Amino acid sequence: MTLSDTYIAFMMDHAAGNHPDSFALAADLHVSLSPDGAETASLWSMIGGVLLEESLPAPRPAATRRAWNRTGNRPHVSASELLARAEGPLSWRRGLSGVHYAPAGAPGTKFMKLEAGQSAPMHGHGGLEATVVLSGRFSDGHGTYCRGDLVLGEPGMRHKPAAVGDESCVCFVAHRPNRFWRYFK
Repeated sequence: MTLSDTYIAFMMDHAAGNHPDSFALAADLHVSLSPDGAETASLWSMIGGVLLEESLPAPRPAATRRAWNRTGNRPHVSASELLARAEGPLSWRRGLSGVHYAPAGAPGTKFMKLEAGQSAPMHGHGGLEATVVLSGRFSDGHGTYCRGDLVLGEPGMRHKPAAVGDESCVCFVAHRPNRFWRYFK
């Protein structure tokens, strides 16, 4: 994980509740599996709370107050449910690249598995992709990542993920849902 501007913006958007379900789940997994992720989320939540308090108008009498309840659209699947799914039997399918994928249960999400020693072909990203390592490790030419790490594939970034060590690497992968990709499930 790098503390790039993209990571900071991603975690700030998570604290503000601005992510689509797919990215919200990736951030939730990162926060639940990584002490650094939990600390970053906590800091952004505190900062957001202070900014909100400073921007709120003076309280009005109760009779004239309208209820404000930000329910937000939280994912139908929780981070703990995703972890349980990832540890159970999954319906893995081999993609065109040779990498195995399984549905994660929410639009714009999937599990990815690299077997020990396996690598994906060099590729780039047309949009932001958020990957959270659930088990094992992988490297991609930009770093080596382990359980809980959040790897953000920025548009234009090229990398070649490869499992590191003697065990397979299972990741949760999220992107903005795009109707085009439904044809490749």
